[in-house]
Amino acid sequence: ASPTPDNTARLAMLNTAAERATQELALSDSEFLPFAAAWPGVREGYLKWLAGHEATGATFGEAEVWREMPLGELTLLGKLDRIDRQADGHALLIDYKTEPRTTTTERIKNGQEDTQLAFYAALMSDDTLAAAYVNLGEKEPTKTYAQPEIVGLRDELIDSILTDMARIARKAALPALGEGKACDYCAARGLCRKDFWTS
Repeated sequence: ASPTPDNTARLAMLNTAAERATQELALSDSEFLPFAAAWPGVREGYLKWLAGHEATGATFGEAEVWREMPLGELTLLGKLDRIDRQADGHALLIDYKTEPRTTTTERIKNGQEDTQLAFYAALMSDDTLAAAYVNLGEKEPTKTYAQPEIVGLRDELIDSILTDMARIARKAALPALGEGKACDYCAARGLCRKDFWTS
């Protein structure tokens, strides 16, 4: 559906989306119960955040966007949660999180360790873009966590990817650096995760 500024219409659209997701995921009433209990607070918090976000001049661009970006002989692939336009016209990449606030804060503080936003930024050709996590809280307000150094972090990540892929092409042994929950969702988990390596 087309975006609308009307809060009542937004509320109805969010409820319809939640009902559709419940059906598509074939969730039983008992499986859906924990989500149903938290849903009103999450929904209201998100709508309040959205009103404040738009008050800055930001406008919705795209959601669930699949991107491919050539990088030398490689092609980077990924799906971005949301791309908005800021008041100045520059892109703002948004990734939604439902994790504890402290986890999101650590992501931003350790920008070189958290490659998710940097990788999403690498899927864009813009050199003036911004990126942020939006933490959807059940008990706390929905909040934006901006990564202010995103362009520099993106450039460092691209350089690291190119360097590592060149080393792989030369059959160089790479250190097993991967660890943590992010590896559970990575399509290349076996490439670098420590639990796949022997001493």
